[in-house]
Amino acid sequence: MRGALTINMTRFMMVLTASAAVSIFMFNATFADDVPRFDVKRNCNVDVTAYRGDVANKTCVADEQRARKTLVAQWKSFPSASRAQCTQMVSDISGSQSYIELLTCLQMAQDVKKLPK
Repeated sequence: MRGALTINMTRFMMVLTASAAVSIFMFNATFADDVPRFDVKRNCNVDVTAYRGDVANKTCVADEQRARKTLVAQWKSFPSASRAQCTQMVSDISGSQSYIELLTCLQMAQDVKKLPK
């Protein structure tokens, strides 16, 4: 009886692990399709609290919006693997999300691929 329970638990853990791997892959594939949506107003509010200025917040939002427009125009020119990886890096668990950082990551990944080997 105990052996059967151990085998069933092992099978369950294997299925759970496989499901998690597939979910992560699908999550990354979704990131690669479209430019993600970030709440730049919220992020800029957090970023500029030290400056205590509405001008700094408006500048931050404007910069982020410009970066998003550039991303929308160039998104398909970046490899899907780079799009997924950079989006995942920029969308961290602390909630910090930036189009500027995403664009920079993608441009750097593109430049690295151009380096002679």
